Amino acid sequence: MNDTHFLKDFLNPQSIAIYGANNQYATTFGTFLLMNIMTYGYKRNIYPIHLKLDKVLGRKAYKRIADVPEVPDLVIIVLPPKVVPQVFRECGEKGVKNLVVISGGFREVTGEKKNTLTEEICKIANKYGMRFTGPNCFGFYNAWIDPANGQVFNMMVFAKQRKPGKFSLASQSGTMTSHIFADVDHHDVDIGKTISVGNEANIDLVDFLEYFKEDENTKAIGLYIEEIKRGQKFIEVAREITPHKPIVAIYAGGSRAANRAISSHTGSMAGNSKIFDAMVKETGIIKTHYVREFLDLAGILSKDEVIYPKGRRLGIITNSGGPGAMIAKNAERKGLIVPELSHKLQEKFSTMMAHTASFTNPVDLTFDMNIFNLYVNIPKILMRSGEVDAIIIYGIFGFKERLSFIDENSEVAKYVELPEQMIENDLNNMDKLFIVPTIKLSKKYSVPIFYINPQSYANEWSNEIRGYGANVFSLWDRPVNALAKLCEYAEYRRIHS
Repeated sequence: MNDTHFLKDFLNPQSIAIYGANNQYATTFGTFLLMNIMTYGYKRNIYPIHLKLDKVLGRKAYKRIADVPEVPDLVIIVLPPKVVPQVFRECGEKGVKNLVVISGGFREVTGEKKNTLTEEICKIANKYGMRFTGPNCFGFYNAWIDPANGQVFNMMVFAKQRKPGKFSLASQSGTMTSHIFADVDHHDVDIGKTISVGNEANIDLVDFLEYFKEDENTKAIGLYIEEIKRGQKFIEVAREITPHKPIVAIYAGGSRAANRAISSHTGSMAGNSKIFDAMVKETGIIKTHYVREFLDLAGILSKDEVIYPKGRRLGIITNSGGPGAMIAKNAERKGLIVPELSHKLQEKFSTMMAHTASFTNPVDLTFDMNIFNLYVNIPKILMRSGEVDAIIIYGIFGFKERLSFIDENSEVAKYVELPEQMIENDLNNMDKLFIVPTIKLSKKYSVPIFYINPQSYANEWSNEIRGYGANVFSLWDRPVNALAKLCEYAEYRRIHS
C-alpha cells in the first residue's frame, strides 16, 4: 500500500466531518450520504456540522468546524454552492487538509453571469494547502479500510457487495461509480474502491492513477472519461501502469450528442475520439464502449490469478451447433483466429465421440452424452496439443437442476444408471470432478477457459465454478468480445513488460 500518497487520507480517513446532513430522510443528499456511511460500518469518529441541530442521526452535532475536538482527516460538503467558499475558509483555519465537495452548481451551470465559485474555492484551497475532490461528485467507496471487522467507507448510492475486491474505479460520472454495481448477483466483479472525481477542480484522474499504481489492493483499474486535463502526464502514468496492471476505460466523448450531454452536466469540453483512440493504442489501455463489457473485463482482470493467452487462436467446444457457429463467426469478426484442428487431433477426437459429432473446430459434441468429454477430456487434449491459445466451452448446465429427479424417493431413480464417476462421487462434489482438473491445466498451459451456462447468470452451478476463479457467462456474445480484448491486451503486455 502506498501510505505516503496524499490520497490515502481521502480513502481511509480516521475521522470525518460532514456539512449538509440533518435528521429528515429524503430531504437532503447529505443525510442520505451520512446514513450510508454509518449503515455500512464506518466505526471511526464522525462529526456532523449543523447550525441549529444538537444531534444528527444520533451523533453530537457542532455549530462550526472550529468546535470539533480534533482536525478531521476528511470534510464532506453537501451545501448550496454559494456558501462553500466560506466553509473552505473555516476549514482552512481549522487546519483541515482534505475535502470532498459533493455540491453541484459550480462550473456546470451556465448563464449570462460567469460563475467564479470554482476559482474562489481553488484560491482558498491553495492558500491553506488543502486538496479537494469535486465539485459535483459522489465521493468514495472503499472496501479495504478494515475488512477483517467488516468496516467499509461508503459514500455511494451503492448495494452491499459480496466481498472486498481488487478492481478500483475512478470516474468523471458519479453514476458509473455506484449504480452499475447495484445488481451484485449478476456481475462477476468484486469492488475494492470507487471514486467519483466530479469536475476535477483540484484532484484529477492522473492523481488517482498514481495512487492505484502503488495500491496493493488494486489489481485492475477502471476509468470513465469525459475529458483529460493533463494529457501528457496521463499518457506518461498510464504507460507506467499498463505493463503490470490493466486499465479498462470507457470514453464518453467524441460524438456531438455526447459532447452536448457532457458539457451540460459538468461543463467539460469533451475531446476528439480519434485522438483518444491514438492515446489508447500508445498506452495499452483497454477501451470499451459498453458498460456490460466494462464489467466483464473488470471481473476477468481483477481475479487473484489472471490467465493471459499466448496468442489469438480460439478452440470452441460445444454441445450445440448454433452457438458454436455464432461463437466462431463473432470471434473472427473480433480479430480472433478459429483454426481448423490438425488431422491428427481430429482422428483422436473421432475415437472418443459419437458419429454425429464434428471435430474440426468448433468441436461439436452434439448428442454425445459423455459430459466428461465436454468438461475434461476435450479441453485437456486441446490444451496439451498447443493448437489453441484460449477455449470457450458452451453448454455447462447445472447438475442439480438437470438431475434433480434423482433422489431416494424418485420412482424414475430406480431405472437411471449414472456414469461410474458420478456414482462414486456425490452430486454436491461435481465441481471437484469436472472443474478442478481443467482449471489446473488451464493455469499450467496458460490457456484461459471461458464457460457458458445458458441458465441464469446467478445459477448455483455457475457460481460454484466462479468460486475457482473461472469466467462463466450465460450466453455466447459477451465471452467472445471480452476474450478479444484480453488477447489484445496480452499482446501489449508481452511486448512492454
